[in-house]
Amino acid sequence: MALDQRKYEHKHEAILRDVRPLSVRLADGLSNPSYSTAIFMMAAMAVYINDWAQTFGDLIVACMFLYWIWLRSRNRSLAFKLPLGSKFKDFNNGRNGKPGKAEGILYLGNVEKTNEEVWFTNSDARTHILYLGTTGAGKTEGLKSMVTNALAWSSGFVYVDGKADTDLWSSLSSLVRRFGRDDDLLVLNYMTGNADVRAPSNTMNPFSSGSASYLVNMLVSLMPEAEGDNAMWKERAVSLISSIMPALTWKRDNQDIPLSVRSIRDYLTLSNVIKLSRDEAVPSITRAGLKGYLETLPGFINDAYDDNGKVKPPGPDTPQYNTETASQQHGYLAMQFTRSLQSLGDDYGYIFDTQAADVDMVDVVLNRRILIVLIPALEKSGDEVANLGKIVSATMKGMMGSTLGSTVEGSSETVIENKPTHSATPFMTVFDEVGYYTAQGMAVMAAQARSLGFCLVFSGQDLPAMKKRVREEANSIVGNCNIKIFGKLEDPTETKDFFEKTVGSAMVTEVSGFQMAGGTEFGAYHDTKQAGVQLRPRASYDGLRGFREGQAVITFGDVVVDCAIFYSNPGHAKAMRVTRFMILPPPDEEVVKHSTSIRKLRDLMVNKSWTAMRADVAIETGKEIAAMNEGYKKSLKPNISPVDAGIAALVSIHALEHPIPATDDKGTPPAGGGGSGGGPTPPATPPTAPPSTTSPAAPVTAGSPIGQVVQKAAPPLVAQKPAEIVKQAETAGTASPATAAAGTAPMSFFGKTQAATPPATTPVAPPSAPPASPPAEKPAIFGGTPATPSVAPPSAPPAAPPPATTAGQDQAPVKPAIFGGAKPAAAPATTPPPAEPPAAAAPPATPPVQQTQQPNKPAIFGASKPPAPPAEDAKLTQEAQDTLKKAGEDLADSLLKNGNGNGNGHSDNGENKS
Repeated sequence: MALDQRKYEHKHEAILRDVRPLSVRLADGLSNPSYSTAIFMMAAMAVYINDWAQTFGDLIVACMFLYWIWLRSRNRSLAFKLPLGSKFKDFNNGRNGKPGKAEGILYLGNVEKTNEEVWFTNSDARTHILYLGTTGAGKTEGLKSMVTNALAWSSGFVYVDGKADTDLWSSLSSLVRRFGRDDDLLVLNYMTGNADVRAPSNTMNPFSSGSASYLVNMLVSLMPEAEGDNAMWKERAVSLISSIMPALTWKRDNQDIPLSVRSIRDYLTLSNVIKLSRDEAVPSITRAGLKGYLETLPGFINDAYDDNGKVKPPGPDTPQYNTETASQQHGYLAMQFTRSLQSLGDDYGYIFDTQAADVDMVDVVLNRRILIVLIPALEKSGDEVANLGKIVSATMKGMMGSTLGSTVEGSSETVIENKPTHSATPFMTVFDEVGYYTAQGMAVMAAQARSLGFCLVFSGQDLPAMKKRVREEANSIVGNCNIKIFGKLEDPTETKDFFEKTVGSAMVTEVSGFQMAGGTEFGAYHDTKQAGVQLRPRASYDGLRGFREGQAVITFGDVVVDCAIFYSNPGHAKAMRVTRFMILPPPDEEVVKHSTSIRKLRDLMVNKSWTAMRADVAIETGKEIAAMNEGYKKSLKPNISPVDAGIAALVSIHALEHPIPATDDKGTPPAGGGGSGGGPTPPATPPTAPPSTTSPAAPVTAGSPIGQVVQKAAPPLVAQKPAEIVKQAETAGTASPATAAAGTAPMSFFGKTQAATPPATTPVAPPSAPPASPPAEKPAIFGGTPATPSVAPPSAPPAAPPPATTAGQDQAPVKPAIFGGAKPAAAPATTPPPAEPPAAAAPPATPPVQQTQQPNKPAIFGASKPPAPPAEDAKLTQEAQDTLKKAGEDLADSLLKNGNGNGNGHSDNGENKS
């Protein structure tokens, strides 16, 4: 039979008595904001209305002023902490009995009876929060209000929802949009609606970063629990993945080979394991684990496989090996990862099977982004839901480990205080319905995350639900949460015991009894004016069962209050969209390391007034760049094309280590000239005729069309030097260079051109004293000016033989017509002497010395222009001109490719090949 609660039940507060002294109770009442406000209003109205009060108006004002001073001196502390920016000292945030600064940043609601605000500091929030409440207790709305604080801090949060309610996604989208953070919103959506479709979601690759041991531990956590004989196979499977993962992470970090679920699954085959163990690019110390695994694999024979992991076919010298045992044993180990990898790569391949993922946990935490994870507990099995939660918790755990730091040496500013997670506000991570996906490692997160700047919020319906999967982890999580929020609860067993032990007990004063006044049935009961001290709990579990949505009991330390949780009321977004990104590879670590310098350079380059010469630090220009710039500038002349100027610039670089002999603009060597490369001046050597040994490089037959054209009239493309004329004369048995020059036809690309009637020459004795070879001069590309050619009339040949050549004329380089120079100057016409039989030359007075001749150079190298051909030979047919133009282009290509293959520009028989 149920008790009539309305008649016989009394609230516990009705029998409590305040036994404090009267002065304390009076001071407490006067300091109440409601009472103090009423007193000030009554005093003002009395002075304004009552004439008697106006008489003592000055006294009333003085009393009110003293009352105001007294109120200012009272302790203004709230239930927990004062908010940041408060002008009052916080007695609850001090040490050694002294008040401290107001530092409250996390707002949770208001105390129901006193309407005091509930604030917690950054340090308090990093001690983590446990929120328990049954269905309908308003947990989800309370958690939304908590993450609203994170958005108010300009921070971010991670929200893992075990129910995968679309209303939550809509509400958080609206909340994020209110703060203008749409671009930072990411979602991992595991809901498929019981259909084989790709759900709209961002992507995440948990293997894109992290060490080999961290990735191994994450994969092992996804494996099912094994007992008995299966434990041995699981341990061997862990050995397999532990030997493969270091090589894969090395390839990811050093060879830019992406590491994903698919690549791990591919490398688990025996053939790829063998191929990876024989990859010479991988360091030997990394491959040692693979070799050790293969050596311990039963039935494995190393000689039976090639470098690609394929079984060698049997041959005359190769015996037949049995590889079935090794394949079978390896298959038993690889199958331990089949379920976990199949779930990640196939069922949720649209999230995890990617190389450049949208979600990087390090980026989410350090850049304070917003990540929402929707895990459908109704759609998936318990183990599947647990695996999905394990992935999220494992990535969070790995990220926390990366921010701990890896060095123990250095200054405190760089090692301790420079951690990326050190911030004035924590990074909030909410695990709603955590009982469905509690995993190994969450307790470590709760124990270590405080020093890393994390505020973890664990939410569940009751304590048994949290302990369902991993009881030890749940107990540790509960013990590491200092801020505990109890909403409406219904569990009368374990959760009730936990609540009563959490809130604790206090000594209170209660009425000892009641007695009837008057002694009749019409009398009333009054207390006996006696009170006794009793030990009672600070909060009643029966009271929790009567809570409405948003009501909760908050405990922190030894303080227990009834609180109305803050309701943010974000509403629902009219349009919800998943932020999609362009798939790009992750940034290079070298670029990230130098990002500051790159940013500074970019800012300077967009500044119109900045130049490299005005830089803070003058950078020395390389000698190659300086030489190329100088050569290009000196070659920019009206008669030189940009292509030739570019070639001259490249030759300037070559001249740094290989000096090029130089001449002036007239071809005459200066008195103290030297090479362009700055080397010493070469000594003068007497010219001598080089021996003739071989035939021309490209002879032309008389029967070919080009041969007929050349025999008829071939304009000389290279001016003959006097020394070459002497050489030709001596080769042909002539006596003097003058007669040889008079009877020799102009030169062409194809060697010496035969004249129609060979001229008769008279041998002469060579000079008794050979002239000294002039020093080299600087080419035209380094400042020389080409000589202006003088064209002689072809119809007026000189009567006298050509004058003797000078040393300067002997060394004048010329430019072939193939380089697009000006038309060659006309060669002076000579009258051939009467034909005479050749006579033997007189022996020279001095022994001949090998003449040092410079190669014929194009005009871009400073050579003077060649003389023009005679007028009667300049009129060529169009066919001949096209043929010569084609031959010139071929020769130009040959000269540019061969370089200094034949530096003297002559064939072995003394004929000019230029």
